[in-house]
Amino acid sequence: MPTLDELLEHKDDPMKKRLQRQMLKTGMTQAAGTKLETVRKNLKPKFELNSLQEELNDVYSVLLYSFEGKAQKALAQRISESAKTIVSAENNGETFVNSFNTR
Repeated sequence: MPTLDELLEHKDDPMKKRLQRQMLKTGMTQAAGTKLETVRKNLKPKFELNSLQEELNDVYSVLLYSFEGKAQKALAQRISESAKTIVSAENNGETFVNSFNTR
């Protein structure tokens, strides 16, 4: 690592400035990448609905077999819509988490 005196000695050297700029950019990119991974790691579980899906499947199964005929078909339709909403929410969460990028 260059000392302050060495940096000041070559302060007007365009090659040194370019090197310093590149070093700064590299350091900032690495720091941002590390922080971004931490954010992704913390956010990802917030959008995972696997445990909720399992619980809903159990409840839906019991409900579905408690009805017959038109009521059962209507309930099946609503269950299907709920499942699509859950999948959409998971996909939106995944898209949101993956939308964070470093330049």
